[in-house]
Amino acid sequence: MNIDEIAALRQIVREEMKSVLKEVGLHDEEAGDDVRDLRSLITDWRGMKKVVWQTVARAGTMFVLGLLMFGAWAKLSGGGDGE
Repeated sequence: MNIDEIAALRQIVREEMKSVLKEVGLHDEEAGDDVRDLRSLITDWRGMKKVVWQTVARAGTMFVLGLLMFGAWAKLSGGGDGE
């Protein structure tokens, strides 16, 4: 490839990149801020998913512990079986 062909390819790629960025709305001066906002949203979403799963695990643990405590209470209080 000679220099003119390389320059032509670079120009084609540059124009296509501009076209794609315009298509997704990242062609203006605020594009950098938009990308940072998107990254922040993704980071926040991942953090929120982690907290939700931790909360579900804690609730499940508390439920199981509650059942165990209820069973122990029923056993210690006679369980209503007439003994």
